[in-house]
Amino acid sequence: MLNIAICDDDILMTGKMEMLVQNIGRRNFVPIEMEVFWSGESLVEAVAKESCFDIIYLDIEMGREDGISTAKKIRKYDKNVLIIYVTSYEHHMQESFCVRPFQFLLKPVSEQQLEVCFKEAYEEINSRDFYFQYSYRRVNYKVPIREILYFESNRRKVLIVTIKETFTVYRKLNEIEDSLKRCKMSFLRVHQSFLVNYKHVEKQSYDFV
Repeated sequence: MLNIAICDDDILMTGKMEMLVQNIGRRNFVPIEMEVFWSGESLVEAVAKESCFDIIYLDIEMGREDGISTAKKIRKYDKNVLIIYVTSYEHHMQESFCVRPFQFLLKPVSEQQLEVCFKEAYEEINSRDFYFQYSYRRVNYKVPIREILYFESNRRKVLIVTIKETFTVYRKLNEIEDSLKRCKMSFLRVHQSFLVNYKHVEKQSYDFV
């Protein structure tokens, strides 16, 4: 599953992009969840509230907040999301390097160009480690999933027990279980309060893991 955001103040453009990306996803057997934003401010607000995107298609020339200042704010919360600029202006390329864009697509974008870019982005994402991302006391964290031993629900908190240390997050274990379904590592719900990384299971029987 890929989580994708499209941000452009042109409603017709976002509608076209949404349709093309969904078509490309179906054609390549990649499930997609899509969110559309018509301003940089609304996109930054979503990212700040823990919306986790794999790819962001971002216009540069927008209203109050352009795509470069929007990307700078996004990078404060997420260093790894792939930002793909979709723009009519080539001269913005150099000033955008500081936010590490993955690619530039020049409008009008053809479906063929978009598909080539989509496949390259998908390959890049699949080559990475998977991370569990969460926010605690207004700070965003990322923990490599391969290092997580298990999650333990403890009243209103969940403990993230890793090989090296333990972290705390204020979320429900059911929500965490749902979010982990999109990663390639299996987690077992062995108890109402425990979600275990199957990779680290050494022995199991009917009544213990």
